[in-house]
Amino acid sequence: MLKIALLSMAALAGGPLCHVLAQEPAAASQAEPAQARAAKAIEQYEEFKKQRNRDAQRNRALLWLGEIDCDEVTDYLRRELQQAGDKPLASVVLQAIAKVRRKALEQDVWDVVVRPSAPVFVRRSATDTYRQLGDRGCDRLVEFVLGGDGAGPKAIRDTVAVALLNSGDDRAIRALVPLLDRGDDAERVANLRLFDQVQGVAPVSLARINMVRDPNLVLAAMAWRQLAVEGHDRAKALALDVVEKLPELVPPQAAADTIIGLSIVRDADFYPVIMRLAKSNTPQVRKALHDAADHAAKDPALLQFLVTDGLEDDHPDARTAARELLQKAPPEAVAPLLAKVRKALKRPKKESLDLAIGLHELLARDPSWRSDLLTMASAKEAEVRTVGLSLLHELGADTAIVPAQKAITAKSWPLRSAAYRYLGKFRDVTSIPLLIARVDKEEGRLADELAQSLFRHTGTRCWSRKEWETWWRSHQEGFVMPHEETVRTSTGSGGATTSAYYDIPLVSTRIAFLVDHSGSMRAQVGTDKKFTRLEAAKKQLAQVLETLPATHQCNLIAYETKVRPIWKELRRLDNENRKDILKEVSRLQPAGGTNIFDSLETAFADPEVDTIYLLTDGQPSAGRLTDPADILAEVRRWYRSRQVVVHCIAVGLESPLLKQIAEATEGVYKSVK
Repeated sequence: MLKIALLSMAALAGGPLCHVLAQEPAAASQAEPAQARAAKAIEQYEEFKKQRNRDAQRNRALLWLGEIDCDEVTDYLRRELQQAGDKPLASVVLQAIAKVRRKALEQDVWDVVVRPSAPVFVRRSATDTYRQLGDRGCDRLVEFVLGGDGAGPKAIRDTVAVALLNSGDDRAIRALVPLLDRGDDAERVANLRLFDQVQGVAPVSLARINMVRDPNLVLAAMAWRQLAVEGHDRAKALALDVVEKLPELVPPQAAADTIIGLSIVRDADFYPVIMRLAKSNTPQVRKALHDAADHAAKDPALLQFLVTDGLEDDHPDARTAARELLQKAPPEAVAPLLAKVRKALKRPKKESLDLAIGLHELLARDPSWRSDLLTMASAKEAEVRTVGLSLLHELGADTAIVPAQKAITAKSWPLRSAAYRYLGKFRDVTSIPLLIARVDKEEGRLADELAQSLFRHTGTRCWSRKEWETWWRSHQEGFVMPHEETVRTSTGSGGATTSAYYDIPLVSTRIAFLVDHSGSMRAQVGTDKKFTRLEAAKKQLAQVLETLPATHQCNLIAYETKVRPIWKELRRLDNENRKDILKEVSRLQPAGGTNIFDSLETAFADPEVDTIYLLTDGQPSAGRLTDPADILAEVRRWYRSRQVVVHCIAVGLESPLLKQIAEATEGVYKSVK
């Protein structure tokens, strides 16, 4: 009767009947029994479980299911938690359980908290869920953390502690403060690190203040840095307590914490200390400089010090640190930097070029930097011209066509390479006859770059200068260059090369092969247990080295933890050298870590190398630099002056680092199984 009355009212009012009908099921669903809603929610969730690539929808359905408070859902979630085990889904199940306080699942959740096999993120989800049982759950978790080795392995207790400390639960955080006064020096440092994200909790701040006066420098520096990060009003006054403890050789972690703290408290008396600590050039210090750049950007006095003193420091690592700290500087800080670089470039040296290259991203915020780069592209020194063209190319600035046209006849091959690429990107009809005049005068990679540049100008391929000259005579009058999209999407090499390494053409005649033979390269490939990743790589390389002409120059740089080039520089593949390099390839055995940086640095150090093939199956774990961002920054810096192309082969993985290196050097990235 109610439904009929509603329909009649809608009809009399002239309203749409569907609007009334659409609202009726929603009203009914609110009154629907929890068991019925649970059955529908479970059915929907089960449907998503059966479908591929529907994880997001499945997870949302599971969380909605968790909002229904009834025994059927509790029992279902228990089964799901058991079936999920240590899989990522377990974390979502635990979040669903936490939607309603389910005392019946208290022990099930606790079992996940203390299970040794549970991944860290699953254990943290279990801790958060158990804590939401109320004070009783929180107290049991705190007792577990403070219970020592008798309660469970320290790694498990630390994971639970971090989950509690990051929960924002003031009661739990205060209860864990006794951790800060427990154990030997190493354990106290480790426990203090657990509190890294805690701010504004009085007992924690008081403990940190007391630790600043501790004779253990690593502990004192970390505690003080945490005070500075939380903005404690005692941080600036306590800075001297830390600085006065600094020995001549500062432990890397203490140096890193002190750098960050000093960049926050803004005391000009301590700016030189930042530069002194930065000279250690350890991974911890480099990361600290990267993190401190945000703080430095807010301190005009520090920025001025970095420009006037840091960039002039006699120590190269201090100058590098100053550049790193300046990376986040606001636009108004660029003007004095630009003036400094301009002054340095009036008499270009390696240091002034390094300065321009290292600060390029920052200087590019000033529009006038492009005119400085144009001046560099027209300089007398080949390396200066190369850097100028390379950086203008990066910026997409087409103002250097004339300097680039002049550069294609230079003696320096990096300069000619930069010029061919620049002209290929910024096409101009006047470049065509100049490029044609270079045909048959280049070989290897540069011959290919010249051919590609001509193709982008003309949409045509010829194979000798005579053919090109004949073609140009018949087409030059009124010639209109093809649409850029037409020549951009076309593929194919300008040369006649048939050799390839992992399907990457070998167009260069001056190649360094960098082969990873770390321990992980013993992983099996295919069904043959004796055929490993390293054996596959050796087979590929041997085939290439056997077929390359004797005119090609090559070097093998084998690396694991150590880097071992077979020769100090490239050598021609005559019979004797070919035999030697093949013998070295056959001898490679898997061992050690993965020293990507030092192997690249070794290859770039040879002025004749114009192409590198870098092969690895892992992430950097050894060498002077292991942080991917640091390695990429150095490769980009080298490339801007050396123009060495790096082709990258990732074996058995997708490597963001290798992909970025290839993109930064205009190389090719391949991922192979």
